[in-house]
Amino acid sequence: MDWDYAVSLWTSYDRAEAVAEWDLVMPAYEANKALVSGSREEILESLAKHPEGELIKRGHDLHRVYEVWKHVYRAVTYKDKAFAWNEWKAGASCWVMEQRNVFTHSCRDLPDWRTKNDVKRDNAIFTETQQ
Repeated sequence: MDWDYAVSLWTSYDRAEAVAEWDLVMPAYEANKALVSGSREEILESLAKHPEGELIKRGHDLHRVYEVWKHVYRAVTYKDKAFAWNEWKAGASCWVMEQRNVFTHSCRDLPDWRTKNDVKRDNAIFTETQQ
C-alpha cells in the first residue's frame, strides 16, 4: 500500500473527488485483481511489468481505504445517531473511531463519502433523536 496516497484519500478527497478517482482506477483494478495476490515482491514485480500497474495499485489502495471508511462509518453512525456528521462526542464512539481510523486516529475527520440516500437517512435519524 502507498501509505501517503491512502492518507491523502482519507484527508483530502471529498465525495466528488473520491468518486472520480474510483471511476479512474477501479476498472483496471477489477480487471486485474489476480495480480495483487502473492508475496509483496511478486505483486510489485507483476505490476511493474503491467501497462496499467499504477492504476491497479491505486485501485487496490482506494478499495482498502473505502473498506476502512465503510467499517468506521457503520460502526460510528449507527451507534451515535444523536450527533451530526463528525460531531461525535469524546466517548465510546470517538474511541471506536480512533481505533478503526488507521489513517489519522482521529474521531472527527471521517470523510463524507456518503451517498445522497445515506445523507437523507442520517439526517432523518438525527432529526428524530433531537425531538
